[in-house]
This record gives sequence, C-alpha cells and structure tokens, in this order.
Amino acid sequence: MEAWGNFWAKGHSTTFGEYYTDGYTKGYIANWWRNIVESHNNESINILEVGCGNASLLPGLLDLNVSGTYTGVDAAEVYLPEAVEKRKNQLLEITLNSQIGIESFTSTQQFDLIASVYGLEYSPLNQSLPLLKRLLGPNGQLKLLMHHADSVITAMSVKALTEFDFLQMEKAISYLSDINEELNRLNGDLSLLTQSAKAETARESVNIFISSVMNKPSNDRNPILVDFCQSLLTFFKNIRLSSTERRHLITSILPDFRASKERFTQMVDVARNKHQIDNFKRQMSGAGFTNITIKSLDNEGVPVAWNIHAN
Repeated sequence: MEAWGNFWAKGHSTTFGEYYTDGYTKGYIANWWRNIVESHNNESINILEVGCGNASLLPGLLDLNVSGTYTGVDAAEVYLPEAVEKRKNQLLEITLNSQIGIESFTSTQQFDLIASVYGLEYSPLNQSLPLLKRLLGPNGQLKLLMHHADSVITAMSVKALTEFDFLQMEKAISYLSDINEELNRLNGDLSLLTQSAKAETARESVNIFISSVMNKPSNDRNPILVDFCQSLLTFFKNIRLSSTERRHLITSILPDFRASKERFTQMVDVARNKHQIDNFKRQMSGAGFTNITIKSLDNEGVPVAWNIHAN
C-alpha cells in the first residue's frame, strides 16, 4: 500500500487527484452517492466506507447534513483532508482507521450502509466479503462502485502504463544532481553557477529534454513526461533552497513516478470484465449477501464502473 500512501500523503481527497479537490461532491460519483444517502430520508445512519482513501465520500455526507456516524477504513496511510476539515459539524461522528485493511478491521458496531468507491476490489475478497456481511446491520445495504475492464478509467490507465520512460527520466534526474553538486561546491552562490561547465552542460541537457517533450503538438505529448517536466522545473524554481532541501526535492521525483506507475498497474489488475464480475457476484452470494444487483454505470455513454447493490 506504499504507492497509495504516497498518493494520499499529498492531500488528495479522491483517487482522481486534482480533478476532485473536494471529495466526491461533483460528477457521476456524487450523483450516485447523493441518491443513496437521500434514500434514507434524513434518518440517522451508521456508515462504513471501505478503501476510503482520504475519506472520499465524507465531504458529500457533510454537505447533505447527514447525522449518525462515519467510519472510514483503508490499508494505506490516510488522512482527513481540508475538504473534510472545513465542513465538519456536530451531526456526524467521524472515525478514520488508517493502515488497516478491511479484512483486518474489527468493530462491535453494525452499519446501516457500507459503501466503497474503487476500493473493495483491492482487498482479499475471500476474507473481506464475509467480514462485511457480518458488519452489515439488519436491513443494511452494501453499495459499491468497482473498476470496470471496459471503462474509460481502465483504458486511460492502460495507456498511462506505456508512457513511463524511466531511462530518459533517470538521465534527467542525473542532470539535476550534477547542477546541485556544482552549486554545493560553490557554496550555493548562484552567480558563479554559470561559470561551471558541468552545471551548464547539465542545464542545457535538461532544457533539450524538456523541449523534446513540450514542443510537440498538444495531442502528441506524453502526459506522464509532461508532468515529469513540471517536476524538473520545480527544482529550478526552488534552486535557492538549502542544499538538503534541494537534494530531497531531487530524490523524491522518481519515487513519486514509480509509485504512480504501481497505482496504474494495480487499477488495471483489479478491473473486472463481464465474466469476472459474474464470478464476483457468486462470491458475494457465497458470503451470504442477498438481493444482489450488478449493472454497468455509464457516464456520457461510456462505462465508468460496475454499480453493485446487495443486502
């Protein structure tokens, strides 16, 4: 879960990063969640979010003034984001369980509603499904959105996996290290840096690499390398930082991108096609769930998730 912990530590409120800065309070997931919550007719409800990340469904609950309890569980190290902190009220008691896989979660409480958005499928289902059935209270509901093999999200993830060029990226990082070493030798004196042949060669090499990525027509650019170039430019924007801070900035770039590739790999691996989702339905039935319905959830005419309901 380190790859996901790395992601949540940056303060993202959903798996979609900067696109959803306020949790799932807009778009098709917000609509799906609002319909579920409003079907409870303002009753006090106990809610469990599985694979919650930084409490992605919680801002929507707070916007709807839901009363009761919210419990979030995630195997990665997660946090309550600003999107939650600025909405907190006295109606909803909030508990976040970090670094606990749902299969290891224990609670004396039973829940009226157990929900997960692109989360449960990462767990060992032979353990997590029976546990969730035990945690579901009388007349309780299980509501899931799971990765769909034919979704635009999966297609984008598959494409992204072809766009990581770590050979080129490692070379570019070595150029930043050369510049930093020379700046350290010069005791941080930027006025002398242009007189260093090593630093100037490295700077020119970085510029050539960035130009090779950014000077292509926008439709032909590699999005992963575009983001990487932004990270390189961050070094130059912060070149007046201390030696230690500059070194930390440089050494954190590649691990971030390796973690990103790992997340894309996991997303593709857990996405289910029709045959696999039928098998999942049988697993749910075997765990004791009833009234199971599974449908493709479409957004603007294309699949985005498997929409799953059970009691």
